Amino acid sequence: MVVTHNNQQYKVTPLGNGSLWRLRSIKHPRESVVLNREQMSVAGLLEKVSSHCTVDLNKARAAQNKIVIARFLGDAHMWHQAVQEYGQATGARS
Repeated sequence: MVVTHNNQQYKVTPLGNGSLWRLRSIKHPRESVVLNREQMSVAGLLEKVSSHCTVDLNKARAAQNKIVIARFLGDAHMWHQAVQEYGQATGARS
């Protein structure tokens, strides 16, 4: 999701724990900052991203466990499926 703050556009990516977000500058992709829930609220961005960036911790943890098991078993199909499930649970889209 893309948000505008102080006339700058940022791509917002929720991190796996559900209370942190990474804001990456659109113009300068190497510039990024990680904000917690309180900082996002002060910046006025929490309302914009909370409806779009919800993280289901149980599904994210289950997908992480499935990734580990798939790597241990050497099952590439199961691994790809688990990575997709993790992306859906965390809201990350690639």
